[in-house]
Amino acid sequence: MKRNLLILAVLLFSITQANCQKEKKIRISEPEFSGIAVFVNDSMGKGILLEQQTATMGKVKLRSKETSLEVNFCSSTVFADTINSQFIVRVSDNSINPNDVISVVKMNIENNKRTWKFSKPETVEFEAKKYGTNSYLITIPKLHVGQYGIYFKNTYTFNLFGVKLIKESF
Repeated sequence: MKRNLLILAVLLFSITQANCQKEKKIRISEPEFSGIAVFVNDSMGKGILLEQQTATMGKVKLRSKETSLEVNFCSSTVFADTINSQFIVRVSDNSINPNDVISVVKMNIENNKRTWKFSKPETVEFEAKKYGTNSYLITIPKLHVGQYGIYFKNTYTFNLFGVKLIKESF
C-alpha cells in the first residue's frame, strides 16, 4: 500500500511538472488592423480588444523641461492579470525588433486623466515573439496595480488597460 502511494505521488508530481513547463498554445486570430492590441484572456477565441485612444499633449513644465501626454478618463475598462499577462499586438511589419516600435508604459492618474511623462517614461519590460503574419505576442512577466498603455512609437496611439487586485474566493 505504501509503495502504491509513493508511486502515485511521484506520478502526480511528474504530471504537474510537465504541465507547468508546457507553453499554452494560443489560437487567437490577429487583430484586423495595424496599431491594435488584444488581451489574451484565454487560449482560444478573439481575446479582449483593448481601449484605444490617441494621446494629446499635456502639461509642459518649463523648469524641468518635462512634457507629458494624456488620454481621457482615469481608468480603463479592460483589466489584465498581475503575472504573465499576454497581448497580441498588430504592427505593419513584425520583422522589425518589437522594442523599436512598441513600448509598454505605466501611466499616472491626474485630474481624471491618465498621463505619461514623455521625457521620463516609466516603461515596463516585456518579452515578444512573432505571432501570425504581422503581429507580436507580448508577454509581461509582472505588473503592479495601476493603469498601463501599449504605446506605438511612431504615433501617439495607446492601447490601454488596467491591473487591479482580484479577490480570490475559496
